[in-house]
Amino acid sequence: MRQLRYFVAVAEELHFTRAASRLHLAQSALSAQIVALERDVGAPLFTRANRRVELTRVGEALLPQARQLLESADRILAETRAIAAREAETLSVGCMGAVPGELLTAVVEELKAERPSARFEVHAFDFATINESLAQARSDVAFVYLPYDEEELAGLEVVPLTEEPRNVVMASSHPLANRAELTPEELAEETFISQSAAVSQTWRDFWLCTVELGFRPRVHPRAADTLEEWLHLIAQGEGIDTAPTLISRYYPWPGIRFVPLVEARLATLAVVRRRDATGPLVDAFVRTAQRVSQRELDAHAATR
Repeated sequence: MRQLRYFVAVAEELHFTRAASRLHLAQSALSAQIVALERDVGAPLFTRANRRVELTRVGEALLPQARQLLESADRILAETRAIAAREAETLSVGCMGAVPGELLTAVVEELKAERPSARFEVHAFDFATINESLAQARSDVAFVYLPYDEEELAGLEVVPLTEEPRNVVMASSHPLANRAELTPEELAEETFISQSAAVSQTWRDFWLCTVELGFRPRVHPRAADTLEEWLHLIAQGEGIDTAPTLISRYYPWPGIRFVPLVEARLATLAVVRRRDATGPLVDAFVRTAQRVSQRELDAHAATR
């Protein structure tokens, strides 16, 4: 391709010295490249006589095709560079339903103000697929609630952001639904609606209050793969579960009550990034998520 570009320059200038200057090459180097191209073609491309340079018939035939090929190559390179530039400014963000709520909106707004060309592709995943989306590089970063097993976090960087209390999620008809608050001990005899085995047992045990109870409570035989299935099963009175308070703000489901859970570990929201997802936009996203989370925590503390 480079030799064709040199050939076109000489053909347009019909002067080796001017062509060499245009290409920022030494004339001897340019001449050597043209000789090499002529050797590949198998025929002279220029006649050089009496300080005049003219195209041979072979050179005349090659010139329009060389121009067309170079134009195509330049266009392809420009388009590819544009795609690469867009991808460098595109971030894929995974989240589970409405999680993390207003936090994601605030982070994206701040980053768009700083980086107007940045694009954010938000992908909503179910209980069992958000970690898979990171492992398969469908998301660069994701918002998750901890904890997870160490092996599940291999290759990931976990940055905790905020902690929040949990609610007990139950049918409005449940005998405990009108309580002002509940403790794990009061849930010991309940049947829980949990997630499928595709989700970490460590993660499921957290919402089952296994540590607080000292044992794993009774679990309904039907597991929920999606938030909607989970809410439907609970609304039908099939069982209860615990969830971060954020869920009550975004899923005011008919037939469901959210009762504050006390004397239990707090839910930790984290932003998780693949260790191989590098670049200034990924770094900026994580930093902004930390900054916005801290600002919200400070604002909440000031109103208490």
